[in-house]
Amino acid sequence: MRSFLIYNLARLGLLVGCILIIWTIWGRSLWGAVAGIIISALLSFVVLAPLREKSANELIDSAQKRREAKERAARKRPDESAEDSSIDDA
Repeated sequence: MRSFLIYNLARLGLLVGCILIIWTIWGRSLWGAVAGIIISALLSFVVLAPLREKSANELIDSAQKRREAKERAARKRPDESAEDSSIDDA
């Protein structure tokens, strides 16, 4: 989860930095903001690739652990149909 936060903060910093640099060159305009967004997206795709992969792998591992824990909990629970039939027999 930590790498996910670091990756998103890096993307946000790159976005703000690109927009500020473009605004200082072109002046504050909508087109400058759009150009900054496009440039930051391209840069983040190239520059932040290792952070993105690490974050994705951590998220996948976390989801896998939750899925395995859920399966273990389901195996520990008695079968609900057997429980229902024992209640009906009583």
